[in-house]
Amino acid sequence: MSMPYQKYICKTCGLIYDEELGDEDSGLAPGTRFEDIPDDWYCPLCLVSKSDFVLIDTTKKSASADQPKRKVSNKADILIIGSGYAGWQTAEAVRKENADAVITLLTADDGTVYPKPALSMALSQNRTPDDLPEATANEKATELDLGIKVRTKVMSVNTKRKKVMTTTGSFSYDKLVLATGAKALIPKVEGDAGHEMVTINDLAAYKKFYKTLQGIKKVTLVGGGLIATELAEDLRSFGIEVDMIVRGSHLMSQIMPEAISSNLEQKLKERGVNLIFNSELKEMDKVGSGYVLKTDQGETYETDLVIAAIGLAPNVELAKKAKLETNRGICVNQHCQTNDPDVYAIGDCAELDGVVQAFLEPIRRQVKAFASHLYGDSSSEFNVLPTLIKTKTPSLSIMLSPPLIATHGQWEMNMNVGENQKLLYTVDGAVSGFALSGEFVTSANKMYQELYSA
Repeated sequence: MSMPYQKYICKTCGLIYDEELGDEDSGLAPGTRFEDIPDDWYCPLCLVSKSDFVLIDTTKKSASADQPKRKVSNKADILIIGSGYAGWQTAEAVRKENADAVITLLTADDGTVYPKPALSMALSQNRTPDDLPEATANEKATELDLGIKVRTKVMSVNTKRKKVMTTTGSFSYDKLVLATGAKALIPKVEGDAGHEMVTINDLAAYKKFYKTLQGIKKVTLVGGGLIATELAEDLRSFGIEVDMIVRGSHLMSQIMPEAISSNLEQKLKERGVNLIFNSELKEMDKVGSGYVLKTDQGETYETDLVIAAIGLAPNVELAKKAKLETNRGICVNQHCQTNDPDVYAIGDCAELDGVVQAFLEPIRRQVKAFASHLYGDSSSEFNVLPTLIKTKTPSLSIMLSPPLIATHGQWEMNMNVGENQKLLYTVDGAVSGFALSGEFVTSANKMYQELYSA
């Protein structure tokens, strides 16, 4: 009698590997057992190794009610501000390097550990907000032997005195890490209901969104980038009608060639997504239990909920108050140091060489460079590299590595067989990016390694 198929979940991004379905994008046929997957295989979404996957029924942690609350030191060797992926990864990297370091983590929320990329695919996976947490703040702090202060807002940083002032007291540090993340942007619109526009940038916001979703039939997404597109597919899988108001002429125009966008757009239309291109939301008014929207093209739409997904802005306010150098993000060097040698910035609040990278893979390289430098080894440096992106769009498999900055180059079709496309971004004949769809995505990892193996 054969064993039932099992599911494994990536602890980093929330991707689920179902043995029954396999993962054809990675060349794993349906029915491939997890134990039979090669050890050098890695998550196609966030690129962590096979060892970062766990059985899905073992991801639930035991209740932390019986665990004593972690004691928090007011004087830390390493003080971390922020409990997102960057904050927790920083704590893990420090603890790996130094078992005795006094680590304190401050966070304005409850510090729950969860895979943020799962927020735009949870509906299609039939996962509620309660299914997403991997650990409470207290559980993770116990695991890493650190002190954590939740629901604590940092008011200011005094770099001369090396002290942080918060709503629950002051904390001194030897080294400070800013992992303050980024906030979701909201378009400014006319009308009486613009303040009711929703953003989904963390678990708390997702919980509110999920609760609201139970009583509505139609959602309007403002934006046409990666997150907006993924949310559109996810909402349709939940039976929700979807309009997308897109300022540009095609989806994900900043990172994806139009040829692949066109195929994806056709797939979305077939699934019932109403795509409204070359339009910008100008007015949002409350009517009954829903809203009436007006665009700059004179179009009028009715909807039950409006979600803004137009991008993120790094949280730099705290750094500015501390007189640290900022641009779009908090400016750092290749060791993630700010212009104050005792203050570091990590994650999508940090900027190097004019670039902010809001993905998980760069964060893992950042914390490695930071921890090495912290303990005397400067050989590991963080360098800005193009990111390998897998879109969470079930209707069309897409993997791409767009150029960091679109210069005078262009997308060129390399192979085209129906929805299976391979395009290269070239600058003066040199390849600096690629985009793959359909069956060609299986070669993405190899292409990426060949381009950026250094």
